[in-house]
Amino acid sequence: MRITMKTMIVVTVLSLVYSSVLAGPDIALTDNSESFIFVAFGDRTGGPSKGVEVLESAVEMANMLDPDLVMTVGDLVEGENLPREWIEQHDEFRKIMDGLNMPWFPVAGNHDVYAGFPKTGGHTDLYREHFGPLIYSFEHKFAHFVVLFTDEALDYHDPSNDQNMSQAQMDWLRDDLAQTDAKQIFVFLHHPRWTNQYEGCNWDEVHAILSSDGRPTTVVGGHIHTLRDDGIRDNVHYLTLATTGGWPKKGFDYATMHHVTQFQVREDRVSIVHLPMDSIVAGDAYLGIEYDEIRDLQRGDWVLRGGELFSGGSGVVSYIVTNETSKTLNYKVGLYKPNGYEIEIEDEKSEFKLEPGENTTVSVSYALNVEEIQQAQRVELVARAYYPLQSGELQTVSIKEQVFSD
Repeated sequence: MRITMKTMIVVTVLSLVYSSVLAGPDIALTDNSESFIFVAFGDRTGGPSKGVEVLESAVEMANMLDPDLVMTVGDLVEGENLPREWIEQHDEFRKIMDGLNMPWFPVAGNHDVYAGFPKTGGHTDLYREHFGPLIYSFEHKFAHFVVLFTDEALDYHDPSNDQNMSQAQMDWLRDDLAQTDAKQIFVFLHHPRWTNQYEGCNWDEVHAILSSDGRPTTVVGGHIHTLRDDGIRDNVHYLTLATTGGWPKKGFDYATMHHVTQFQVREDRVSIVHLPMDSIVAGDAYLGIEYDEIRDLQRGDWVLRGGELFSGGSGVVSYIVTNETSKTLNYKVGLYKPNGYEIEIEDEKSEFKLEPGENTTVSVSYALNVEEIQQAQRVELVARAYYPLQSGELQTVSIKEQVFSD
């Protein structure tokens, strides 16, 4: 091979180009520290029965987010009722939560343990039997999770007397923290006793246990049905969740919503975001086949003029509607027409459903003389197909066909 000056120039240029591409800009390395995600649900109870539907949506959202685990903040069942009703509500709640693709952990709230009638111990025994312990902890990767019980007195109306943490529970908490070498601590409970609504209770003693431990600690509560972030005090971050199906707090619209909260946890920090209900969409929600079929529908070939019969001042124009998609579609057919014209769709066939590959005939009948027909050029058949998307939404495709052509 003979190397000419031209060849050498080309090779040199290519070498410079690829050398520049391979070198690239000076980009900082990404964070490769260990991390994980978990999700928390707010209060479910105190609202209308449709709160369970919100909970179902939360389960769907959690499965899309695919966290390691799901936490709650209490008030899982409506409660304050007879044991039989409590168990029915528990079964309903658990059936929905069993739809999660990851473990979930209960927290006892006042609705879960108050009996609503004089009964020693309320429903605490039922709670232990069907949900588990009132106080417990567990480890996950480099984090330690603690669940506390804030209704030991089975009342919350006089915080200075009935919203105090027992010495036994505080001793347990101190010993529990001493036994873990986790980098991050999370504490979940129902009543946010650090807020001024609980003035007079002994939360400062609990805070002293958490702050003296020294590790980054996130404490998460519920009950007040509004989002509230009280910031970091010492090494303890205090956060209150709103609702995941519970009743909205009147007068606090800005902080009231149905939501799930996502925690991105690293050894040295925690990132928290609140996600309003139905605010995320699955990554596979927009399928290519759906896009192609909707585009084909927009061409309008699914409505074809079949034929026309006219005799003695009346006539019928027929249209063949065909479902050429892979899904069952619903259809609506109507007429755009000037007032006073005797034109209608026969056999009340204005709404119908077609399976894939199926077709039907829609007939437009009229009683008009020749002069009226000539003046009725604006009459149009309007057909709408409703295409169901995997995301759960409907895409409407509308087409118009002129009934009387020139």
